[in-house]
Amino acid sequence: MRDMAAPYNKNRSKVACSVCRARKTRCDGAKPKCSFCLENGCVCKYETPPQAGGSSRTVETNIETILTKISVIEKCLSLSRGAGSQSSPALTIGSPDETSTREKEGHRSGRGFASLTIKDDQFAAIIFHTDINLSRHARSLEIHHALEYENSGRGSVAIFRHSPHELGQLFFRHTYNWYPILNKRDIFEKLPLIQNTVCPPSPDSFLLLMVLAIGSLNANDSIGTFQAEEFHAQALSMLGCVLEEVSLRSVQCVILLTIFYGLKFMPMKAQEYISMGSIKMQNLMEIQPVNKSVDDASGDIIYDLEEYETRAFWALFILESEYAGTLHFANTGLFSYAGNIKFPSLREEPYHWTPGSPESLDSSAIDEPDPHFLAEIGVRKIIDRTCYTFNSYSESSNSTTITTTNRRTPFAAIVAKELQSQLDEWYLCLPDSIKFDKSTWYNNNTRHSTRALIRAQYFATVILMYWPCMMEIIMTGGEECQSQEHRDAFKTSIDSYIQLVLCGTSVRLSELPTVWPHAVSIFAMTATIIRMTQRTSLRYDKPDELESSIQRSFAFLEAMIHCSPSIRYFTVILHDLQSQ
Repeated sequence: MRDMAAPYNKNRSKVACSVCRARKTRCDGAKPKCSFCLENGCVCKYETPPQAGGSSRTVETNIETILTKISVIEKCLSLSRGAGSQSSPALTIGSPDETSTREKEGHRSGRGFASLTIKDDQFAAIIFHTDINLSRHARSLEIHHALEYENSGRGSVAIFRHSPHELGQLFFRHTYNWYPILNKRDIFEKLPLIQNTVCPPSPDSFLLLMVLAIGSLNANDSIGTFQAEEFHAQALSMLGCVLEEVSLRSVQCVILLTIFYGLKFMPMKAQEYISMGSIKMQNLMEIQPVNKSVDDASGDIIYDLEEYETRAFWALFILESEYAGTLHFANTGLFSYAGNIKFPSLREEPYHWTPGSPESLDSSAIDEPDPHFLAEIGVRKIIDRTCYTFNSYSESSNSTTITTTNRRTPFAAIVAKELQSQLDEWYLCLPDSIKFDKSTWYNNNTRHSTRALIRAQYFATVILMYWPCMMEIIMTGGEECQSQEHRDAFKTSIDSYIQLVLCGTSVRLSELPTVWPHAVSIFAMTATIIRMTQRTSLRYDKPDELESSIQRSFAFLEAMIHCSPSIRYFTVILHDLQSQ
């Protein structure tokens, strides 16, 4: 992929376009498009160098560079997908229709690539030597948990209460950093209308009640827990007016419900409302009379959504991909629009206190949204390409037993290295506010959990790139995996696992809207590392750090077992695996 830059190195312009600057190649400076962008169909922009004090502009430029670069990577790798690539590893964001098609084709032909996900029967058979479908079993456990929650009482009345303004600030200080789908000014101006959770049924009222319910959970205390149930119950009483309406407000309401159930460790309820939100979003896009244009460079249809509609789409994209990587998910069709939707800018309308307003906002509540939201979109597009790090293998079409002779997945090391270089380029473009030092062990000194998660995403992506090598070691007992490439991959995967655990377990659970799939990812990767080290003669050079990380993963999962019966079950079988 890197020789694509060769023809464009002859003439150097003093001002390079954003694409050539991101690729660190010379730009001929031609306008309106340089030669490279013209040939490759890229969006060619010449940015003015940032002035002193222009940090916000630097953040926006860096994020735009990340997303532009990802688009180039996608175009280059899309040729491989047409060449018959098989199912991608889990925790990936391939569209649900693509994933289900690949799974069905693999099942019919007796061929398929074992994915690093609890959805995959092969993964369970390889790691745990069981034919239990872990995803479906988790669903059955969580359904009973959800029924118990719905039938439980609401408890006694709390004497002390957090004020609506305080809860609104908690929401914007914590949850809003993950999914900035609301206008702060609009919300804070309407919060005084909520008095004792009694308000007329409408999508606006529902939205405000859910903001307060989530803000109550962010408070992370018993009073907040009580108030969260109170606001949530009042909101559900007016759910009908939200479901019957197709509007941005109704989509935002459903997203907030998804976030609420995510914080409550209720993945099946969250999944249910993600599907509703995805369908609503597509209906909203299609019924608008004038919201389409044609891209001059590619000829593709672009949906010209408003800023908050765009944010709602990408929030659903991230949420659906997160849960679809772990649970069996019906195809909603949302992913088919991803290439035709612009990226959000995250520019905020400033909030100014005016006379008559009940209270002013503190500085922590008026910050612009965390750039994590845009960086997350970028890294997930790279994660989706980790399926290219394996070569095809053959097996007996009528075999039902996994053996080392009929299941071979030769590791495509050269592809893993290329994807690693693309991931590192994405890393170099991260804004300073979420940049991390990937060469040192993680030290939890950040204010928001989004910093820890973006670092965890980086190392999770590296693990997925090397999953085919890890599986090959497990399948062969390491006997045929003694080359230098396998040794390097073995060390890199464990190094990345340790980093993943250090930062992934530092996330504040009270502000992580996707805590259940996040925990399941740590479970699946911990199980893989344990099984791989059991099956090979290769030895890791820092065994104490590895053992400490495994124990840290156990502690992280065990802290959630009172909230989730499926996490309790996963923790038990993980202990059984380790005892072997």
